[in-house]
Amino acid sequence: MRAESMPGIPEHLLIAGVLLILLLTFGLVELMERGRHRRRGYWRYDLLRFAPLRRVMESRLLQPVLQLPVVALFLLIILAGLMGEQRPDRNIATVLTWVVWWALLVFVLVVAGKVWCTVCPWNAISDWVRRRSLWKRVRDEELFTLNLKWPDRLKNIYLATGFFVLLTWLELGLGVTGSPRITAYLGLLILVMALVPAVLFEGKPFCRYACLVGRISGLYAMFSPVELRSRSKRLCRRCRSRDCHRGNERGYPCPTFESLHTMDSNTYCILCTECVKSCRHGNVALNLRTPAADLMELRKPRRDEALLSLVMLSMTSFHGITMTPQWFSWLVELQERLSVGYYAAFTLMMLVVLTLFPAVFYVVCVLSRRASGSEVPVSRIFINYAYPLLPIALFYHLAHNTMHFFREGQKLLPVLSDPFGWGWNLFGTAGAAPEPLLSFTAIWYLQVFFIVLGHVFSILVASKVARITFAEQSSAFRSLLPQLAVLVGYSAFSLWLIAQPMVMRTSM
Repeated sequence: MRAESMPGIPEHLLIAGVLLILLLTFGLVELMERGRHRRRGYWRYDLLRFAPLRRVMESRLLQPVLQLPVVALFLLIILAGLMGEQRPDRNIATVLTWVVWWALLVFVLVVAGKVWCTVCPWNAISDWVRRRSLWKRVRDEELFTLNLKWPDRLKNIYLATGFFVLLTWLELGLGVTGSPRITAYLGLLILVMALVPAVLFEGKPFCRYACLVGRISGLYAMFSPVELRSRSKRLCRRCRSRDCHRGNERGYPCPTFESLHTMDSNTYCILCTECVKSCRHGNVALNLRTPAADLMELRKPRRDEALLSLVMLSMTSFHGITMTPQWFSWLVELQERLSVGYYAAFTLMMLVVLTLFPAVFYVVCVLSRRASGSEVPVSRIFINYAYPLLPIALFYHLAHNTMHFFREGQKLLPVLSDPFGWGWNLFGTAGAAPEPLLSFTAIWYLQVFFIVLGHVFSILVASKVARITFAEQSSAFRSLLPQLAVLVGYSAFSLWLIAQPMVMRTSM
């Protein structure tokens, strides 16, 4: 496999981006301070006002119709990975999974929230096995499940966080992105991880607590301009049947144990639309809304979500670091100094990055508490202020994936005609050598735009979080100052990363 180097953004764009971040930081803080007495709440528009769309979402055929094509692609990836040519550039398993899906997933989350969960093949197959039906509503006693209770001590997302770190190690350290067979094995492993809990436990505890894709997308979906909510909280509170949570003859219980009268975040909803079907009052809304609304309101901050937010920021940055020329020289030097092998050196470097970012952030939170002059515990400051880091992680992830997708996404065209690498030419494109989808210049401007936009939202969220965390406005403002420094630092570091030439691991 030939390693291809992609140039980073020019120096003038790097300097302009850093200056813009500094100017916007001061301007936005001043703007937020002037509007600090505004009421909570945000704009929203219910798409289910349109009767045809409501009828579609109430249909039991909706999910299978959307899921079947994705499941077919999943099975193609498994078969191609196990049986096809093992060169990654000639096998649809690696190209479709790592070049297209993995790169596009974050773009989908920004636009449509948890819609991936709606069509997820692992979720679909486990549903069909559990229900022994593609679309019919079978009685609860007919479900193929032991219906056990999920252990209380696992009712958090630490499992998903661990799986995410492990996948990062497999992707960057072991290099699974370059192996069709290992890609197929990984897909089958996640299927087993989804299927076993589905037949042992009630609901979908894997989706709620352990799915690394679902939990990452859950936190990112707090930014999404799409939400599923109740139309009227008052009507929900008066409802005694709680059909959205418990289910009825028209819809299954909420698989992730949500209830519309208390749900105020996108994080754990998987857009299965069961509540739309089961609600007897038509009280379910699919809203377009202000972006980052969940982060601006921040009603239920959690320690496990805060930790995953920091891990996501660390690991997305780590992706970029491992693709720079400096990384390879650091890795070689560490191997020589410690007399260790590649995997040991890689793991050590990954652990350094994984712990360094949260450690720096904790120190900043201690400084925020001292600056505030309040008695708010550092632990609460740490948890609450972790959420403003999500837009920085999300938009750096977008900037990083922009280079991957728009410079390498065209590689899907040849393998569509020859998915197994067996010399087929199903659509006449097997010999195609298309140009990249965008020029370097266009990608560079997009990358800077994404990082600056992420910084803007981080500042806005941080200002809101300060006022939520501290009762006195003066304490809130003083606590914000160290946080602003770290947000500027993280965003400037993101710009520096995209300014480095990148060695593309998926180059083929």
